[in-house]
Amino acid sequence: MADALDERTISLEGAQRVLAAALASAKSMNLRVSVAVAGRAGDLKAFARMDGASMLSGETARRKVHTVAMTGMSTQEFGSILKSEMGEEPELFHGMLGIDGIIAIAGGVPIRLDGQLIGAVAVSGGTSAQDQEIAEAAARAIAG
Repeated sequence: MADALDERTISLEGAQRVLAAALASAKSMNLRVSVAVAGRAGDLKAFARMDGASMLSGETARRKVHTVAMTGMSTQEFGSILKSEMGEEPELFHGMLGIDGIIAIAGGVPIRLDGQLIGAVAVSGGTSAQDQEIAEAAARAIAG
């Protein structure tokens, strides 16, 4: 067993490319959003709040990106799992959402390279569907 792990994470250059792709996508949709890009451990690598985007959208994007890094899944998928468990175990749903910084609103997605999680991108400011679309497009800026 190894005493250390070599885990890849998104570089600043990669994070800036993802951020630029998200901003371009939002602009093409005539939306003003906030975008957060984090490394695989949830460390913020790049952030922007477009002129006119709400202050709340910045905090929501930050929480979405944290959730993706902590769970390894999109916030949309995480929310779906929690909702499906709600009928059987409502305490699970409320307990998970009670963890500081965790949020289950669409718009946060993992960034993978060669199938490995290297980071996350999250968008807030549009509808949940718009945020999800922008985040997915931005994640594709990293090949793999």
